[in-house]
Amino acid sequence: MRVKDHLDKISWSFANRLIYLVWGLINLVIIGHTDPYNIGLYFLFTQLITYLASVSDSFSLQGIIQFGNRLEDRPKLNSIAMLLQSFFLLFVPIILFLFRHEFSNLLGGDDFIEVSYFLPLISVFVIPRTFAYKILARDLEYKKSFFIDFINFGIMTLVIGYYIVTKDFLFFSDLIISYLIGSATSGIYSAILIIKKSSFGTNGIITFRKYLNFAIPWTIHAIFYSSIKYLDVYAISFAINSKDSIKIVGLYSSAKILFKVFEQISDGVSALVYPSAVKNIDYKDKVRSIMTKSTSFVLILNIIIFTLLQIGVADFIIYNFLPVKFHSSIDYFKILLIATLFLPFASLNMILTAINKIKSVVYISIIAAITSLISIFVIAQVAEYEFVSLGIVIYYIIIGLSSLYIVKKQLGFPIFDIFRAIPDTKNFIKDFYNK
Repeated sequence: MRVKDHLDKISWSFANRLIYLVWGLINLVIIGHTDPYNIGLYFLFTQLITYLASVSDSFSLQGIIQFGNRLEDRPKLNSIAMLLQSFFLLFVPIILFLFRHEFSNLLGGDDFIEVSYFLPLISVFVIPRTFAYKILARDLEYKKSFFIDFINFGIMTLVIGYYIVTKDFLFFSDLIISYLIGSATSGIYSAILIIKKSSFGTNGIITFRKYLNFAIPWTIHAIFYSSIKYLDVYAISFAINSKDSIKIVGLYSSAKILFKVFEQISDGVSALVYPSAVKNIDYKDKVRSIMTKSTSFVLILNIIIFTLLQIGVADFIIYNFLPVKFHSSIDYFKILLIATLFLPFASLNMILTAINKIKSVVYISIIAAITSLISIFVIAQVAEYEFVSLGIVIYYIIIGLSSLYIVKKQLGFPIFDIFRAIPDTKNFIKDFYNK
């Protein structure tokens, strides 16, 4: 796989992730106009809805890519996927809403009650957006995915800007309204894309049982893999279990918002690599090339950014762009940064999925999630609260190193290929200027 042959797709994928980087910077502005309690409550909500969307993606949508190479099967695939997704993203939020008091007691506070009111409505708009993401990823049409996110975050930014100008301080309700309007607008645009691009029907040899046989283990993986990634804030709130727990979550969340830039880069690479690996599944050398190049490029980038942030750039950003009440989040952020060195290897679990090593992926995610969860509870009792960030670090270390070990056994991963991005970049620049 030569980078220059896929430059258009890579450029749009990069532009898409650039939106998340800009949104991360806008979040710094949001944090500057609210307090740890309101941002903590908002983060509880956004993480929960993202977690549900992630599990739903694995349960209902992942098969669109895995089985999508046969054009004849696509109408039936789309129908199965839409049916499963609609069921999951309507049923689960309604259950959480109906039993909000019981879940609130389980989590040790009343904050979940306020969060739960908005889940069913938001989920309605999440359905077309996540469905569109998947069919576009299958066909490597990242330009359209870019515009879905551009509309979503652009509208949210405009609403947030309006509230800042008119009232200065942002409450949880203000943030939720901006989220709702952005989701509704991008959801409608996504629905239009689905109508234009997708066909639905019952024609095709793919069976519902075969689809579920793939989806169920992948869903188990997502339940655990995404649990610490998105529900860590609930684990921290429950582990601390005091009147200040949401404020601590707010400080952690402000650090996590900055860290999510790295997660988005990793997710963007996975979105590129997985469909390409599936399409080339019969060509081991091509899959290995896709895997090593993507891992190397992200690792080198993360090492550079990690070094800059640790030697002072992170302090400059937080101390100059966040209010004093959020300055202690620097300790949380610097601990989270350790995980960036293992994120590129964690993305290798998509390669394992492409080569049908789903059981290995499931086992890794279960072990990583349970270990991380236990770590959060133990650390919250015996150490300073900022060290709960080690839960995410432990999580990505286990997933990253385990995925690398299994991939190395299955496909081979020469150790020196970790740094192949350096000569590849040099060759790309040389070829570019020799045109």
